[in-house]
Parts: sequence; C-alpha cells; structure tokens
Amino acid sequence: MDINQIKTQLATAKANAKKGDISNSLKRFIYALHALVHTNAAIPTDLKSLIRDTAGEYNSFGKLKEELKISFAYVPGEEKKLLLVCMKAYEHLNKDDTPKESYEEALKRKKAIDANLIAAKDFLSRGFVEQADEAVDKALENYRDETAIFAFIGQMYLEKNYITRAKHFYKKAAEAEPNNQAVAKKYIEVNKMQPK
Repeated sequence: MDINQIKTQLATAKANAKKGDISNSLKRFIYALHALVHTNAAIPTDLKSLIRDTAGEYNSFGKLKEELKISFAYVPGEEKKLLLVCMKAYEHLNKDDTPKESYEEALKRKKAIDANLIAAKDFLSRGFVEQADEAVDKALENYRDETAIFAFIGQMYLEKNYITRAKHFYKKAAEAEPNNQAVAKKYIEVNKMQPK
C-alpha cells in the first residue's frame, strides 16, 4: 500500500470515528497502521498527526476503554503497540455474543419447525386458514437462520391461492436472501398477482 492509500485510510478512519462508527473506523485504522508498521520507513509528520487525532477520537469512547482497560495513546515510534491495542478493541467490538446452539437443540428446533409446517400444510389442504396461520406462527417462533422457510411458506399459500399471504412471505424471503435470484424472480411474479 502506498502512502496516499494509507493517508486515505487514516482520514476515513478519523471521519468514521467522529461519526461514532468505531468498528468501521478501527478496521481502516488497523489496515493503515499494519501497512505503516511493515514498511519500515519513517512515518511522515502528516500521517503521525492523523494517527494521533484518530487515536484521540478512540479515547473519547470511555465505555470501550473501561471494558478493555486500555488507552489509545499514540507515541511516535510505538505504532506496533497501538496496532495491537486497536486489534484487541476491534475483536471486542465484533465478537459474537450469540449463545451457540448445541446439535441437540438445533435438531429439536428444526423438528418443531417441520412439525408446524406439516400441520399448516394439512390445515390449508382442508381449508382451515386460521389454524394454518397459527401453525406457521409457531414454526416461525423456532426460526433462527433457515432463510428458505419464507419461500416455502409463500409457496404453500400460493398453491392454495392465498395470494396476499404468499406475497407477504415471498417478500420476507427476498429480504432474507437478497442474492437469491430464484426467490427474487418468484417474489416479482407473485407480487404482480391479484388476490381472488
């Protein structure tokens, strides 16, 4: 990375920090500091100033400093030390606190989804729409990351000509899977249909 790119990264990091977007700021700051540390060349004064200003912005995030018991103080010549502090802060900000699901829990949850969707399909086949809706709601209570569920439910309603419900679930499917071309195409197709 050349000096101009480093300068751009640092300036963007500073701007992001001023806006309160510390995670994106730290990512750019780390990228720039890493490049500087590995150039083994003297750091220009204007870059030192940018580093100092950005580190000062990080120091204003008191909660982060307290949680990690760190300081973002910049001392010229100790860029590597600041880099390590920033990496620690970035990891802390981006750690996944979501409790991990055990295999048994996931299996139980997926079985509950399947059982409720089977019940919903059965209710729809017999014309019991309210009961089908309730079964769908119960299935979605167990939803976590099975994005294909929305298209499945949309198709289930579509097959029984419940267009409004089908539109709703195909919209959710398109939002859950924005890069799925088949789902997007089906959503557009269903959205053009008129309820009977």
